Parts: sequence; C-alpha cells; structure tokens
Amino acid sequence: MSAAERFYTRSHETHERPKIEAPSETLKELAAPNHRYYCVHEHLRVHPDLSVVELGFGSPGIAAALSRFCRNYHIVDVVDRREDALLPGNVRFTRADLNDDYPFSNGEFDCTVAMMVIEHLFDPFHSFAEVARITRPGGKVLVNLPNIASIRCRLELLQGKMPVTSSVNWFETGEWDGNHLHYFTVSDTIRLARKVGLTLDAVYPVGNQLWLKRLNPRLFCHEISYSFSK
Repeated sequence: MSAAERFYTRSHETHERPKIEAPSETLKELAAPNHRYYCVHEHLRVHPDLSVVELGFGSPGIAAALSRFCRNYHIVDVVDRREDALLPGNVRFTRADLNDDYPFSNGEFDCTVAMMVIEHLFDPFHSFAEVARITRPGGKVLVNLPNIASIRCRLELLQGKMPVTSSVNWFETGEWDGNHLHYFTVSDTIRLARKVGLTLDAVYPVGNQLWLKRLNPRLFCHEISYSFSK
C-alpha cells in the first residue's frame, strides 16, 4: 500500500452503507443551483452520451446518478470506495494514485471532473496538466476548489486564526485542515488552468445565499465550481 493509500484510508474510515439502487433523490440534489456538482449535472444533462472521468469520485450515489446521462462514467481513486453499491453497467473503476501520471491516454475523455480533490494532491501544476492532457480538444473540465480569499478566511486570518477550508473540527479529528495541502484563489486557479491550455467558461458559487455570492464570487464564496473548455 502506498503512502497516499495509507493516508487516505486512515483519514476516511469506511462504514457499511446501503446498496445504491435508485439515484432519483441524488439527481434532485445535484440539480440544485447551490450544489457543488450542479455544473456537472447541467453539462451532462445538456450533452448526453459523453465519455466522462471523475477523479477522486464523490460517492457511489453521485456516480450512479450522473452515469445515466453518459456513454461511460469512469471513476478513479486511490482506494476503491464503491463497496457493495449496485452501480450501473456503464460505471467503471480504476485504482490510481492521482499524485502520479494518470493511467489514461491523451484526449481519452470528453469531460473530466475533479470535485474537491486537487487541493488534496501534492502538486497542483501536475494535477492541472494531467487533467488537461486526458481531456480531448473541445472537451470540458469541471473542477471544484476551496477559495482561500473568501471573506470568511480573511476574517479568520485577521483574528490570528488558521483559515478553515474544510470541516471546522479538523483539529479534533487530527486531519490538518481536512488534509488540504494547497490553497487557491479564483485568479490563481484561472491562471493555472490557462497555463495548461484551459479556458474559463464560468464560475459557479456553492452553498446558501447564492444571490450574494453571485455578486462577488471571489469575496463571498468559500468554495467554487469552475467550468473550463480545452
């Protein structure tokens, strides 16, 4: 077992879950404009029959729900968290350490999804380069990242506190800021994407009070989903 696998397994205790059979409720949640997967749901709904890969996939339920729009939905993680979920036949799994080069060919996928995963990886330059590499020209990249420049983080720093970009009880659980290794701002995320040939299409605020977050996502969003085109 690699160091990344040991770290992930220790930090994400597995519990017995019910088998995933009907994704209808999950689809309803993903279709909500304030959900971090909203941009993924909308893109796949409007553009069905794509070949999609999700890096560090969210959950068996999300994979089951989104895969109904896709030709195939490929999920990748350092450990297999499918457990005994009854996933659709077009869902495939690959075990891979995303700190390494991804085990896919250039331009293999129409759409690459990376929701709340890149901040956990060692090298964001490598992560973005690999995300761009495995996405076909004209394809879509959908990424979700925390925003260290949010007003909440700024106020925490002004109080001499560590800005929290994950769960508030990270210290009690012994997971330094929820195992986040890097911080991102909107400007530097766009800059990093541009470096590997990705063009920003839109940013999607996540969470409550969307009306406020839409006024100034860079200031009021604690996490943001991004849509890029290659």
